[in-house]
Amino acid sequence: MDIPKLTPAEMTNLWNSYLINTMTQWVTSYFIANCQDEDLRPILEYAEEMATTEVQKSRTFLEEANHPLPQKFDAEDVDVNAPALFTDKFVLILKGVLCQESLSVYSLSLSTSTRTDIRQFYEDCLKNASQLFNRLADLMIKKGLHHPEIHIPTPELVEKVSKQNFLAGWFTERRPLTSYEITQLVANIRINEVTKELMRGFAQVTRSNEFKNHFHRGAEIRQKHIEIFQSILLANELPQLPTWESEVTDTTVPPFSDRLMLFKMTLLTAATAGHYGVSLSSVLRKDIGAHYTRLMAEELLYGEDCVNLMIEHEFLDQLPMAKERK
Repeated sequence: MDIPKLTPAEMTNLWNSYLINTMTQWVTSYFIANCQDEDLRPILEYAEEMATTEVQKSRTFLEEANHPLPQKFDAEDVDVNAPALFTDKFVLILKGVLCQESLSVYSLSLSTSTRTDIRQFYEDCLKNASQLFNRLADLMIKKGLHHPEIHIPTPELVEKVSKQNFLAGWFTERRPLTSYEITQLVANIRINEVTKELMRGFAQVTRSNEFKNHFHRGAEIRQKHIEIFQSILLANELPQLPTWESEVTDTTVPPFSDRLMLFKMTLLTAATAGHYGVSLSSVLRKDIGAHYTRLMAEELLYGEDCVNLMIEHEFLDQLPMAKERK
């Protein structure tokens, strides 16, 4: 049977699904090996099972199309016997944030794929990721990790915006935040806080001074962004979100290879910049929009440094390209 050629979108989607899930499979195995929380363990085992299945299916699609596979992550990249670098509490929070990101990725992969069987694959991925997220969210609520809950007054009726200063924020009196602006600020604080603690942990265990300095710099950038977003919430008398510095253990035994840690930071930096872009596209207060514009540029520059390091150390496999013109 002839296998239809893959479209550029399908090549990219399957390539990323294969590569990212080989990382997820091994990292989750490491988390399971160190897990002390009996409520969390079965959820991690389900996540590991999901990743294993998605590796197998994405690899099959690529191999049937005679497509070369990128260098996978394997036992050389993860020491499952290494001591825990993060507490179970942080692993739960981390998995929740990463699962949220996967829902967006799988939705895009579904909507940009053409072949029926590949769309069915991503529909299944989306369903599994939704189930995983709900299990993680329920456990976070059970353990009180969703606090503080932010509440704003419920309006008695819907009002029309009547003044142009609704968009202002630089030199005039600033109006209160809208519910959507609060939602975006909270989401951006959370992804930055999780990424910051990952970077602190990675800087603690890497043997490379170059990578250690790179991860420390990234953590400092995240801290600055968090403080800016928290200050906007505070100015509106909204609660401050928790930070998780105490959830990084004191081990210096590296559980992950430098390639894996740098790849993970490249992904999360791109995701954070993407969040800022979404926030910028819909925020209505000009001062907040200016923050997102400035911080997104800073994030993209750091992301470029991540990619340059991957190229320098031969960690980055090249995605397929269009035919070169001569």
